[in-house]
Amino acid sequence: MIAPGPPPVSANPRHHHHHGYRAGAAITIGVLVAMFVASIVGVFVKSSIAVLDLGGLIVIGIFFGGTYLLVAAFSLHDRERRHRRLRVVFIVFGVGLLIWMFVLASLIANLNLVGALAALPFTLFAIWVLRHLNRNQKEPWRLLLAAFGWGGVVATNLAILFEGPYDLLVVSNLIPGPGQGISASFSAATFEELPKGIAVLLLFFVMRSQFDDVVDGILYGAMVGLGFNFVESLGYMSAHGLLPQLYVRQLLGLFAGHTTYTALIGAGIGVARQQPGVWRKVVAGASGFLAAVGAHFLWDALAMTAIIPHTNSFLLEAFVFLPLRVMFVDGPFTALVLVLLVAGLHREGRALRQQLEQEAALGLGTVLPEEVAVLASPRQRARWRRHEFLTYGWRGYRWLGRLQRAQLALAMERWHRARQEIDDPLEAEDALRQHILIVRAGGR
Repeated sequence: MIAPGPPPVSANPRHHHHHGYRAGAAITIGVLVAMFVASIVGVFVKSSIAVLDLGGLIVIGIFFGGTYLLVAAFSLHDRERRHRRLRVVFIVFGVGLLIWMFVLASLIANLNLVGALAALPFTLFAIWVLRHLNRNQKEPWRLLLAAFGWGGVVATNLAILFEGPYDLLVVSNLIPGPGQGISASFSAATFEELPKGIAVLLLFFVMRSQFDDVVDGILYGAMVGLGFNFVESLGYMSAHGLLPQLYVRQLLGLFAGHTTYTALIGAGIGVARQQPGVWRKVVAGASGFLAAVGAHFLWDALAMTAIIPHTNSFLLEAFVFLPLRVMFVDGPFTALVLVLLVAGLHREGRALRQQLEQEAALGLGTVLPEEVAVLASPRQRARWRRHEFLTYGWRGYRWLGRLQRAQLALAMERWHRARQEIDDPLEAEDALRQHILIVRAGGR
């Protein structure tokens, strides 16, 4: 049994009860308002996507408002019941909006089913690689897929809404030449990275218990960028040929380009997660966003202003000059992301080992002294699970996996508390300890 005493303060507040939800709700409302305003502007500049977005927002808004009034009218006598029903209304509203944006994303991709089937194996490989980069603690599939979905569905819609009116009102009125190319590059870099960055920021606020440090920030950011790259690739395949764009965007640019840019945003937010004080967090997050915009702007500006010369030879352009541009323009930013990822994993691994040793020293049975070395090493954890599988079968393998994940979650929680990343005084660590003891007692 765990000794009684005051509950430890925790970095991870109770579900649905931390201030990040308020910030997340404020960001969501701000996105919807910006989307509504941009749609109205887009209607006046004759953007078909803006017309569809405005119509969808109005229809879904009417549905949401009517349902809200109906629920409120029939549940005034029972406040708790009304709140439960209103939560359902919010979920239905969100699902309806996402379905609408999914339809628009399909239109943006020109309903390119053949391109989607061709690009899917490359994207699935990238998803697999990204999830396995975190050796210490795998990210939940639901959050990774949510990040990918936002990048592919929501970010593409918002990018077109914001980018289209700017291009029609500003870029198209400039004299063709370097100035116009620079302006178009600024538009693409800013209005595409902004909605992608919002996704990572929402994960930071709403799912803070799963957003631990710079490692998680990089992985979630990369997933958002990967989703954006997938949908954008389909549109380019329809307009400029399937095979050439498949080569450029799903082979050469799979981990560069959008994946790298949004990983930089995630890195900034991940560093902000570890900083004391509001201003340090703001500076860290803003730095990541500016780095992403700068990297994106550099790539587009070099392409749109013809500063880098092109050759008339298809083979030389495709297999020599284009790979060289990816290597020397996007390559340094991708290398920066990898350096931050490796440094973050090293720091995270040392901290987890320290916390596991301290937990084992308590003698509570949650982490045994002989388990510390195994838990601190991804390779030894995998070897131990394989041994369980060979000895006890699938049941033993699953049991040991649950136990290890729970022990690492406790070590991560202790690390957050040691860094004084505190939201509210909670019993999170005791709850994790109880869960570990239950899993251990359950056996194979």
